[in-house]
Amino acid sequence: MTTASYEKWVWIELIGFDNRASDFGVAAYLDTVGTVPDGISLLFFTPDFVHAHKGMEREHILPIEMCSYAARPYGKLHDRQQWTNYQLHGLVKELQKQGVNVYCSFFNLFLFSDEGREKASEWCAAHPELYEMRKTGEAFPVINPLKRFKDGTYYEDVFVRDLMTVMRDYEFDGYHGADGYTSPRLSLAEADYSDDMVEQFLRISGVELASGLQAVCDGDSLALEKRADWIWTHQRMDWIRFYAVRWGELWQKIMPAIRNAGKKAVLNSVWTRDPFEALYRYGVDYRLLAESGVNGFVIESVGASLSAGAGECEYKEPGSEFMAMIMAIKAYTPDMKLICLNAIQDTNEQWDGISHVPTIVERDIYAFSNVYLQDREGLRRCASGFVACLGDGIEKMSWDKIVRQWNLGFDGAPERIIGASYVWSDEALQRSLEAYPASRGWSAHKWLTELIEAGAPLHSVVNVKNLPQTSGAICTVDVQLLNDEELDRVLSYRSGPSVLVGTMTKRISQAFESRGLQVSCELNQLFGVACDENGAIIAAIVGDEADRRAFGEQSDLSALNDIKSWLEPLFYREVSAEFLNRCVQVLTDCTGAPRTVSNSRYIRTAVLEIQPGRWRLLIRNLHINYKSAHLDLGRSIANLKVLTDFPGIPIFPKGSEFSLYVPGRGIVIVEVQMNKLNR
Repeated sequence: MTTASYEKWVWIELIGFDNRASDFGVAAYLDTVGTVPDGISLLFFTPDFVHAHKGMEREHILPIEMCSYAARPYGKLHDRQQWTNYQLHGLVKELQKQGVNVYCSFFNLFLFSDEGREKASEWCAAHPELYEMRKTGEAFPVINPLKRFKDGTYYEDVFVRDLMTVMRDYEFDGYHGADGYTSPRLSLAEADYSDDMVEQFLRISGVELASGLQAVCDGDSLALEKRADWIWTHQRMDWIRFYAVRWGELWQKIMPAIRNAGKKAVLNSVWTRDPFEALYRYGVDYRLLAESGVNGFVIESVGASLSAGAGECEYKEPGSEFMAMIMAIKAYTPDMKLICLNAIQDTNEQWDGISHVPTIVERDIYAFSNVYLQDREGLRRCASGFVACLGDGIEKMSWDKIVRQWNLGFDGAPERIIGASYVWSDEALQRSLEAYPASRGWSAHKWLTELIEAGAPLHSVVNVKNLPQTSGAICTVDVQLLNDEELDRVLSYRSGPSVLVGTMTKRISQAFESRGLQVSCELNQLFGVACDENGAIIAAIVGDEADRRAFGEQSDLSALNDIKSWLEPLFYREVSAEFLNRCVQVLTDCTGAPRTVSNSRYIRTAVLEIQPGRWRLLIRNLHINYKSAHLDLGRSIANLKVLTDFPGIPIFPKGSEFSLYVPGRGIVIVEVQMNKLNR
């Protein structure tokens, strides 16, 4: 097995090391991990880590909430220890001696429990004017880094100054921007509608408040809510764009200071959200963050914890959703390094994937490392590595297993994907954002998620601008949102079959007719068309009456409640299962992807062609129980090798078919060599 180059990161608290050892436990920890990580991000929990820093002129004890996540009193190996600033500096230097790049990280949180008593970090507690504010005027006790102090000074200016002091004093290699410093915690429908943020909004956007609304009303809950409802109802797109600009400006201040100090920064993605929902729900534009010069995104692909119901959340199984999310972010920011969070364990949040749902942890590793981007350079992985989250107290045997799975996930480089490349459009993203409030139509990410979940062979993505350099089958959805140049590019594609899905409009009808394509479909009706490499229609799908009602002209849905946690899905109009399944069948037929003979409701495959005639199959099981995967590859199989630990017996193919068991919500990888075709 030849493992491709990838990055190994660990996110860990000070409780994972030992300040009683001369090297602060670094040698023992790295021996347990079994490899030297490219990066270690030390989690200090609270913004007080930078703002309450006392310098290095003398030794002092760090507050307990910095010594472990929210001051949790013990870990698997030992109790929380009292660390000093000098010891922390020593830990950083010991890690760097071993070749590890050390980053600092913290959330915008500051409330914690000390032996059952709620406490707050001192600096943050002294600045309530910086807290996020709900539209009702209720303070949400987290720092909003876009706000201003009482004297009008922007928090971000103080933050950059204090951050760089801490970075220099401790000699960190970089800064890991974590939750709350890359997006708000509350959705834009709910927050932050304080006088501060509304004044910034009015000044930057040029919007004027309607008559009867007050520019200054902090403390008056009724006036605040009235103003907030007016903004979200009548100025929603301007509100979203304002926040996107402000989050971009924050990082455009952070990154020059980081670079000038010769350091780097990575930042978390937005609450597991794709580019569309990151913008609509939280006002964050990944493109603007990327343009700040940040060195990479840490993608919140925490599938295992959500699948297991961490925090008692009832989250729909996110495997397909997060695969689609990773592809969408990569297509939108193709030059950005994406490091996927591997949800292994979090003692403070009380979930343990490696112990309780190891098959899902394994599934995430193989699935998320094997989605791809097609561009001018050819085919490349969307992900560049993994961050073990969190990395303290894991036994050596478990680390060996994790690293072995990482290695297999990034093993080799396929020459092509047996499937279709999903076509991404930056402009369609913006158009869908504007259309969504009134229509609640599916975003590109929503389409990709549901198609993958239904079994479509879609494991690579291509930006529409790169279609001239692309080969193989493609799939384009929401074609009605493409601009004229993009639509022409899609309809003129001749380097493989193409499947087009969208809502019929006069423009689409005329474009089809101009190319001699006859599609029997009424206006506002959902349709799917498959064309061969010569542009001739080989299959057509038309939505039924339910699909027409869903995507036709209907009443405005803008008033639907968008105040939702990231754990709750946005409202999307329904597309019939029949329409989706017919699209999946057409895509399977067009691409020559394997056919699932049994348990087609649960078994999903991704196929990588490592070399001509040599396929690697990643076989997922959506069900919680074991299910038999009986697959027909359509070609005679010479031999088959199982690459994962399970199943632990040889599998013997029969002709073009084979079958094996896949663990509940797990994944199995096999490699097959085809018999040579007779000519």
